[in-house]
Amino acid sequence: MKKFILLFVFFIFSMKGYSQELGLKDILEQIETNNPEVQIKDLEIKIKEKGKSKALKNFILPEVNFSTEEEWGTFKNEGIAFKEIDATINIFEGGKTMNTYKRSKSELELAKQEKKITVYNWQEAGVSAYFNNLNYKKQREITNLTIDALEKQRGRLDALYRNNKMIIKSELLKIEAELENNKALNYTNAQRERMAKETLMKLLGYKLDKPVILSEFDAIKYLKTVGTIKKIENPKNTTLGKAQSLMVDIAEYDVKIAKSDLYPTIYVRPSHTFNKENTETNRYENVNEGRVEVGVRYTFAWGATLDSVAQSKYQLNQAKIKYDDNIKGIELEMRNKLGEIEALVGQSEAQKKRMDFLRENLKIDNLRYINSLITTFDYLNSVNQLKSAEEDYYILQRSMVLAVIEYENLYK
Repeated sequence: MKKFILLFVFFIFSMKGYSQELGLKDILEQIETNNPEVQIKDLEIKIKEKGKSKALKNFILPEVNFSTEEEWGTFKNEGIAFKEIDATINIFEGGKTMNTYKRSKSELELAKQEKKITVYNWQEAGVSAYFNNLNYKKQREITNLTIDALEKQRGRLDALYRNNKMIIKSELLKIEAELENNKALNYTNAQRERMAKETLMKLLGYKLDKPVILSEFDAIKYLKTVGTIKKIENPKNTTLGKAQSLMVDIAEYDVKIAKSDLYPTIYVRPSHTFNKENTETNRYENVNEGRVEVGVRYTFAWGATLDSVAQSKYQLNQAKIKYDDNIKGIELEMRNKLGEIEALVGQSEAQKKRMDFLRENLKIDNLRYINSLITTFDYLNSVNQLKSAEEDYYILQRSMVLAVIEYENLYK
């Protein structure tokens, strides 16, 4: 028996150790590192880093060619020999490689800003799923308290009814019906809690059935740590604003790159020939000759280059219009979110007062109901009003915290 008890205690503690406890801070940190969409953005940054590195090499390093080719007879006699090396150094090309490099830098910075935006968006989704889970859990707890109160009242009425204490059977049936209604409600709450938890697990990059314990959250304590909420500032300095500005920069570089094709390319090509093929003897002759060529190259595209320039200019104008519109959109979102927070603060304060009044009223109605001074319908109405007020209060608090997080993310 002692062994069984020890094994049971060990099992309980091991299960607690196995279940990971998660709070708001843990969720925010986990999404930043483990969310699949964020990981995709990390890889996008690595891709852009390689693109920048490639553009820099093309900008500062010349193109070097190693070449050799022989007739079949020479190949049979000599095999493959290293014949020539040359490098092409572009002296002037209309700024094409320079602007391509600058474009790659802007693309890398844009990828970094987009990663931040992705982190903020999925953190907000994670907080929403976390609060949904806590809300459904709280609703289930409140409903359980209601069920306990109804069961106690059912037992009291049933005893009175059986002892012929002038209790109308319909009063007992109302209790039974309300009990079943609350049990059905809790089945729904349990499923909603499970769905919210599995949604959160997906956002965190965990297995859907990973055992976790979600810590309770004190919204009032969190809001006190936030301090004074910022008022509207310049949206151009935010992550969203910077991302929009970088899109305009990229469009400007596209115009410059397109215009570079209107100019000729002036280049220098130093080369060195090590071996020369003698077609009469099908043998190599060692020559070791060096030379430097200066050349001009221009491709006439029958007006297609001008079309490309016009296209890129139109795209630049599109980017500028989108930038101005999106900056206004960011400012509007800031204003709306600030208004939402102020409204939620007022609603939360009013709802707390309402909840306190209803709690006091239920204490009175409970005494009145026990003494048969009010009907079962009136008593259940008081119970349901308090339950609804408590649910609304917790939802309001968490909605307020989520709105604050969303508002702060607009400033980052």
